[in-house]
Amino acid sequence: MENIATQGSEVKRAEPESEHHCSPVLRRNVQSPGEVEGPGAERRAAPPASGLPCLFVTTASEDEIPPLPGPRKKQAEALTQNIQWMAATFGKERVGFLTLTLGDFEAGGRFRNLRDRKEAQRRFHSLLTNEISKRYVCGVTVTERHRNGGIHFHLAVVCKEDIRGQIDFTACFPAKGVTGKPVYRPDYSTANDAIKREWAYWRRTAKLYGFGRHQLQPMRANGEALGRYLGEYLRKDWEHRLAEDKGARCVRYFGHWSNEPRRKEERAKTAPHKARFGWMTSRACAWREMVKQAVTVLNYKGAKITEENIKDALGPKWAWKMGKLFQSVWFVEDDWQELGTREEIAEHNFKVQARWLAGGGDPARKFWWHVTEITLDHLRPSLQWKRAMEELQLAKECEGATRRGLKELAERRKQEAEKHRMLREVLEEMALGAQFPTTIQRPNNQPLPSLVEGQT
Repeated sequence: MENIATQGSEVKRAEPESEHHCSPVLRRNVQSPGEVEGPGAERRAAPPASGLPCLFVTTASEDEIPPLPGPRKKQAEALTQNIQWMAATFGKERVGFLTLTLGDFEAGGRFRNLRDRKEAQRRFHSLLTNEISKRYVCGVTVTERHRNGGIHFHLAVVCKEDIRGQIDFTACFPAKGVTGKPVYRPDYSTANDAIKREWAYWRRTAKLYGFGRHQLQPMRANGEALGRYLGEYLRKDWEHRLAEDKGARCVRYFGHWSNEPRRKEERAKTAPHKARFGWMTSRACAWREMVKQAVTVLNYKGAKITEENIKDALGPKWAWKMGKLFQSVWFVEDDWQELGTREEIAEHNFKVQARWLAGGGDPARKFWWHVTEITLDHLRPSLQWKRAMEELQLAKECEGATRRGLKELAERRKQEAEKHRMLREVLEEMALGAQFPTTIQRPNNQPLPSLVEGQT
């Protein structure tokens, strides 16, 4: 097992779970100082005093692979939470980290990694069905396409015994050198009998199903460290995926996720934390249930609404109209619904009742309308409503035209008043200060000769 820590364009190897795959500024301490082991323990035992939670992606440059999409981020976060739950429920001494590599031997005896994802999934499904699901209580699998194109499987499993004991991780799992091989010979003297039996089992079983290199280690630090370490393989698979990997399943849960033994004919309990999309939440399921009840009532009254014609029947904003109407509608909640859906509908009905009482409604009724009282007129305008709206619109247009006419008339009167004011000022100035002579005189006060008719 190896941990790949990416620093810029340089790839370095480190011990499993010994370093967190994020910037030192963004990481937080997920190992207590007493649990830090291996080379470089002094450096790893003193993380920054304050930091933000470790992220699955860091800020990438323009030439780097784009960050994880939203669904894989959800998968990585759910993966971490489930492994934390696994360690808290079963104990970290029973949690192991298993790595499986697929491949075949060529004619010259060289082992070649398997690159066909479908064939890899077929082999692993056979191994999971016949061996893993029977040997371990529960677990989770992360599929990774390596940078060389090969398919690897990384698993966090719950063993039936304590495989940790007093194992010395530094001696049993030495760090890898530049060539990828251990820098010194491993010493397994501190490993207990339970994990040695697991190693012997995988030496016999892995090759029967077409698997090559395999390794099982006990969990070192805690569930969060192992969860984020597995989440890093989701990012690596996203970086090195091929066209044939589109839509392939990357995370798979198996086993009975409960500390209580599974009873006969009881379905196995799934992982407690889900990476579901928004439309699979309880609130989204409750919304679809309320829409279903409303459409069922309308169709019973002759509306004939289907998924294809709902926009034509109720308009393009039918969901917005229903959302506004549902704030005043009481819906049916019963045992045939899922528990989460039923709880969400009950909470909705409680809010409707609170609005009804706050608005002065009768406490004996609790709501404006029951879902069975909904008609098409609540969502689509009737002829009477359209006629009333047309009359209202005409009245508004008349009122607007009247206001515009009055405004123009006032503006004209204002301009005329301004002209009269200016003319009055000019007349006053002429009457008070201007002097005009009645005759025009020549120099020396001699009058001009009068013109006789016929003279030029």
